[in-house]
Amino acid sequence: MRSGSRPIRTTILVGGLGALLWLVVDQFPGWHWIRPWVRFGLIWLGTACYALLLVRWSRRGLAAVIFPLAVLGLWGGALPPARSGVVLALAILSWVRSGLCFPGPPGRVVVREALICGGGGILVQVLTTHGAVSGALGIWLFFLVQALFFVFLDTGRVAFAAAEDPFERARQRAESLLQRY
Repeated sequence: MRSGSRPIRTTILVGGLGALLWLVVDQFPGWHWIRPWVRFGLIWLGTACYALLLVRWSRRGLAAVIFPLAVLGLWGGALPPARSGVVLALAILSWVRSGLCFPGPPGRVVVREALICGGGGILVQVLTTHGAVSGALGIWLFFLVQALFFVFLDTGRVAFAAAEDPFERARQRAESLLQRY
């Protein structure tokens, strides 16, 4: 990738698309007994899309995220109305991002994911109500918070580091030429 800002934009875009999908699906009249599975399916879909993007950005193999996403899908299929499914989705997202795609020292990883993923989940829980629009805005807010991973807490080991400035490269080349003479 050419720019370090592309993951930020893509994360925000995925959140916006997830929010729009949440609004569209919530408008369909449905049976009350199937709605929890549909909602958790949307949460799983958002987590899966974001995990696939993380794998692509880190240049890891796709097989790395199959097991975590399968665990999340099976758990959600068994207990979709439970809040434990959302908490598990946050844990899976943290595992994929900081455990598989962008690993680091364990202490730093735990603090980083507690602030970004846990903080984003708590912020959404506190600020949203039970309406469709509120839920959609909550999804978008969560992905806005997740974009902070690439803004503040990335330690520079990311494979998609920003391209070197052409002026800086020209300055370095000029200095190396001047040192010869």
